[in-house]
Amino acid sequence: GPAGKARLRKFAVVKTPRSVYAAIPGRNKYRPSQQTPIDRFTLAGDWTSQKFLGSMEGAVLAGKLAAEVVADRAAGRPTKGLKAIRPEIADKVWAAKAPAGVKGQGAIAFGGGAVLSKEGMQVLRENDAAQFDEGQPDKAPAAKLATVA
Repeated sequence: GPAGKARLRKFAVVKTPRSVYAAIPGRNKYRPSQQTPIDRFTLAGDWTSQKFLGSMEGAVLAGKLAAEVVADRAAGRPTKGLKAIRPEIADKVWAAKAPAGVKGQGAIAFGGGAVLSKEGMQVLRENDAAQFDEGQPDKAPAAKLATVA
């Protein structure tokens, strides 16, 4: 702040388990390109094909690449083209699996994180009790919740 007078008055640490995945080599080939075979439908997001994978930088780059597709199509220029769909993916029958290590069905269970008041903790306890460790009914896992007064 001005003249170094700014002071931190309040903070909360929110830890989000499973918020970052292991980006192992070769996974980008499974990500879709920004261009799609559907007219006027373009994809953007950190989950699309780009070099930074699951990060804010990846989301920004994917947005830039999507904007290039839109601009090229609007100007009648050729785009970078569609990414080929890998036959071993397209031909496979996929079955949904329950995520490993997830307790409960709320946003916190899937890495949403939260900063809760005591009243909020009570609401969570009533609606998603699985978030609380057995044998410790008044204590939620510290890695998932922070309580404020």
